[in-house]
Parts: sequence; C-alpha cells; structure tokens
Amino acid sequence: MKVALIGAELEENLGLRYMVSSLERAGHQAVIFPFNEEGEIPSVVRQVMAFGPEIAGLSMVFTGRGREFCRMAKALREAGFTGHLTSGGHFAALNCRQLLADFPEFDSVALGEGEELICELAASLPDLSGVAGFCYRSKDGTIALNPSRGNPENLDALPFPKRDTFHDYFGKPIASILSSRGCWRSCAFCSIDAWYRSGGGAKFRVRSIGNIVAEMKELYHRHGVRVFNFQDDNFFLPDPPKALARFTELRDTLWKEGVTDIAIAVKARPDSINREVMTVLDDLRVFRVFLGVENASEEGLRNLNRKSSREEIESALRILNDFDIHVAYNLLMFEPDATMDHILINLRFMERHIDNPFNFCRAEAYAATGLEKKLRDDGIISGDYFGFDYRIKDPRVETFHKVANYAFFDRNFNDYGLHYFNMEVDFSFQLLRRFHPELLTQELRSEVRCFIKETNLDTYRCLSRIWDLVQALDPADQEAVRGAMRGMRQRVDDGGIGLRARGERILERLRRAWTEKQPEVPREETAESLESVIFGGGAVPYTGIESLARPDADPVGLGFFGSLRTPVPYAEFKRRMEAGG
Repeated sequence: MKVALIGAELEENLGLRYMVSSLERAGHQAVIFPFNEEGEIPSVVRQVMAFGPEIAGLSMVFTGRGREFCRMAKALREAGFTGHLTSGGHFAALNCRQLLADFPEFDSVALGEGEELICELAASLPDLSGVAGFCYRSKDGTIALNPSRGNPENLDALPFPKRDTFHDYFGKPIASILSSRGCWRSCAFCSIDAWYRSGGGAKFRVRSIGNIVAEMKELYHRHGVRVFNFQDDNFFLPDPPKALARFTELRDTLWKEGVTDIAIAVKARPDSINREVMTVLDDLRVFRVFLGVENASEEGLRNLNRKSSREEIESALRILNDFDIHVAYNLLMFEPDATMDHILINLRFMERHIDNPFNFCRAEAYAATGLEKKLRDDGIISGDYFGFDYRIKDPRVETFHKVANYAFFDRNFNDYGLHYFNMEVDFSFQLLRRFHPELLTQELRSEVRCFIKETNLDTYRCLSRIWDLVQALDPADQEAVRGAMRGMRQRVDDGGIGLRARGERILERLRRAWTEKQPEVPREETAESLESVIFGGGAVPYTGIESLARPDADPVGLGFFGSLRTPVPYAEFKRRMEAGG
C-alpha cells in the first residue's frame, strides 16, 4: 500500500521518518512530502496526486498551523484524492472530535505515537472499528473513538528513522535523534504533556544505551554525521544519580565504538543540572543546552506548575556558563496571574544573566493543558481550538504585555527574529569552537560575546522603558496605550537594524574562518584582514574560556569584514533549535 506523509520538513521530521521506516518494514511504500508553509499547498497536492497513495497522513503538531493543514486536506479532496485521509500529532489528537465534526475531508485522527498506528491503519482499512487509538468517521457518518492502548513501552523495538539527506554546519552533517520520549513533569502550559497523558500508558520512556549507540554509530560511520541534536523534551532523568550513570555509560560505549569526534545539543530543566553530570556531557562535547527557565518569579513558577525554584535556575545557569557552552533560555513572563512585581523580578533576572541569549513571551493555552482548564474555570478564555486567548487579570500587566507584544513582535516572532538570530550567532561560534578551535581568536570571541550582550541589553532597556510607561499610563486610556505601542515598536525595530547587520558580519567572519581553511575551496581575493593588521598575521587562537587568562591574549576592537550572508529564517531556526508545542 502507498502512504503519503505530509508535514514540516525544515529539519528532519523524526515523527514522519520513524513512520516511514515502520511502514517499509511492514511491506508498504511511504514517501514524505514536505509542507512548510501555506503557499506550498498547490505543489504538494500535485506531488501527492502523482504518487497516487491509498492513505494520506497529515502531521498536525502545531496549533498555529492547524488551519493550513485543514486547507491542505480540502485541497487534496478537491484535486480528486479519494483515499483515506488521516491526521495525527498534538493538535489533531487533542482536538480530534472537533476536527472531524468541522472538516468532513478527514476520515480519522490518530491519538498517539504514529509508528504502530499508521501500520495498523494500513492493515485494517476500510474498517477501523477494531483498531485502538483512532477517532474516526464510521460508516453511518457518526464520529467514533476507540481508546488508545497507550504509547509503546519498548522504544528499542522501533526501526531507526528513515534518512536520506542531512543538513550541515561548517561541513559537519547534523542529525536529529531521540534518546527518550515524553517528560516526567506536568507543566501547566505544555501540550506535549497533555498529548502523552491523553495517549495512555507510560508518559516517559527511554531507549537503552545500546540502542542509542547503534543508531549514532551508523550515522557516524556510514553517513559522516558529527553533530547530534537530541530532540528529547528533557534529555535528563528525574533521578540525578541515574542520569549520571546513564550518561557515563553512553560516553564510554560511544568511545568504545569509535564515535568520538562529535558535538551534541540537548534540552534540560534547571533542576536536572549539576556539575557531575555536566562533566560527563562535556566529555561528550556538548556545545548547546536550551534551558527551560520559563519564569524567574517563585510565584510565577508555581502558577505554571514548573516544580522548580529560582535557586535551581540560578545554579543551573552558573554551572552551564562555567562550561563555556551555548546556553539559551525562554521566559514565559506573562501568564494569567502575573503581577507587576513578577514582571520586575523577570526584568532583574534578564539584567543578571545578560550573557545568555533569551526570548520572552506569554504562556499560551493549548487544548487539554492545565492552563486551558484554569482559564475555563476562571471564565477568562476566548477564541477556539485553533487558538485560545485570554486577558491577564492585572490590568497593568495586561497593558505591559500588549505594548511589549506589539513592540517586540518582529524581534521575537518574525522570520528573521533578532532574538533567535542572537542564539544562532552563539550557536555557530560554539559549534565551530568544538571542531576547529584553532580557527578562532580571542578578538572574534569578544565580538560574539559583545553582540549577545548588547542585543540583550537593548531588549532589557526597551522592556524597562515599557515598565516606566505602564506605571504612568491609565490602562483604560486606549489612545495612550496605542501611542505607547507605536512608539516602542519604532524604538525596538530601529535598534534591531544595526544589531542585525552587526550579527550578520560576525557570522560572515565565522564562515570565512572555516572556508578559508578548506583546501578544496579556492581562497577568495579579499582586502587585508583585520586579524593580519592587529596580530601581524599570527592570530591568537581561542581554545576555551581558560585561555582568556593567558598573558598573550589581547581581545580588541570591533572590526568586521566580508559581505552579508542570507539569514536563516526564524521558522527554520526555531524548529532546529527548540521543541514546539
């Protein structure tokens, strides 16, 4: 049977790639059709129709793209697709009945992880009455739901995801990989947690070290992969000693198999970080940790059900920064019960941690999450399942959010958002440092670090200005609020222009530092470089934070050379670097 799988593919879509492998093992033919933006609907439909599948599956993970996928379903039917049209992922599963009721184009919705479900669907058509884990349209047109048996316990039994091509950074192929599924916490805002709970069975499961190493060994030796992006919702275990033992075994087994020249990126909760475990991860050449800070206020953490403390957050950042790696974080500083005191605590937190790239936003409500239930109980939810909305209870915080959201929209959420670009600059530097420290100088490191700090400082200044404006504003004076929104938007956008250009020049320098050392790439004819002017042709190499104390290290100036490169779009970078929900 032919199966078309349609979903985002800006990076490796592991969910779809696992399903392809499972379908092929069951004797079916499966093809992934990338669908990254609404404008691609006509071309994707043409490709799918040319393939001629009996099943088309839509990967509907993100609430923000829900309507686009519904329009894709409609376009497929209008093009003459008569096969079984199913969907899956967080958004589809958590809103399955509404989706089938509102959009007759869909025949079914899968309620859990897709590998076994898509194979059972292919084996059971046209009758789904005995297939667990599906919400479907029955023969009489009514909507039926067969409860899930729970997500699979044995992750080692799954075939490795199907891989054809790889992205690369500085000539090093990168692969996404999972060492576990689910999370052992229940944050109020998390659709991932809601999805795993709805599927039944164990919410958090891990692969064996042997199984992880087998996949990494194949990627390393057969495909030349050197960068491993662990997409686990939380790379760590709830028990620190067990996490330490697990990572030690992973390190030792990889080294035994000759998998040594690598770099890894992970996501973590603050309460997972300690020096012992980071020492082992440093042996594995971790270069990036995305830290789930979420809120710096103790009360805000409780409101979001984070089960972590500000002391743990401060400790985690201190430890991670001591290892001189790329550490980025996000602040959900706006939530229904936020007060102006909470906002001030988060602003002071930014001030103390001005060295680390960050972003900020409001905690959004998704179906079946604790936050959605709270908003319903409080009677302040609006919108529908394609996007719930609410007003923050404190009028001044609501005004602060309104001004900040408008002013920082491009910087936070645009395709070329400065905050994610700030992360990208640091990410690129740290990755190059892991593989080619001899190409970097103290002066170039200083430019990267100063760019991060000055971007953060500009954001902090603007948010502090909004704080002062809101203190003086009457939240009921909408004309004054709109004036503040327009004025701050202009200030934020104007400040971002120069910062963006500066970051582009730094990225170009990083690129040149690598390309000009590649023997197969002809050296471009360029003007005398800043390094040769400053260091007389003998650049001082940067080998780590400890080298800052060397007497011959003399970071200087802010000189740039080279042309601008094409920036990585926000959507692509976000999907590479973060988990979505």
